[in-house]
Amino acid sequence: MNDLGKKIWVFPDAFLPLEGEVYKTTNSGNQYSHESLCIVNSSSSIANLSIDFLYEDEDPIEDYKTIIGIKRSLHLRLDQIEIKGKKLLREKPYSIILKSDIKVVAQLSRLDTTSQYNAFMTSLGWGTDV
Repeated sequence: MNDLGKKIWVFPDAFLPLEGEVYKTTNSGNQYSHESLCIVNSSSSIANLSIDFLYEDEDPIEDYKTIIGIKRSLHLRLDQIEIKGKKLLREKPYSIILKSDIKVVAQLSRLDTTSQYNAFMTSLGWGTDV
């Protein structure tokens, strides 16, 4: 039984900064400004996820589907996903609603490399099982 987490997570304050300057170079390429949804599945079942992105003055981008394997974590780079031919908008505030068929733990992280002073932010969302 998986007792860790919630089935629904809400992140009201999301904001994908401009790409900015290279923060560092890694084996997976240059790191620029981005946000990541970091999700943990500690259960013995696969987690099926659906994610919606809601804007203040734009149509929502809805129903991004992904899975997390048994006892795995996922760091979903939001600047690299595409949903029904649409990418998330940079420099536009939005909110995230993450739904899972089993309990997971979720966190939002943001790297901002748009100035000479890089900034990193992370936040747990609001979670519920209803």
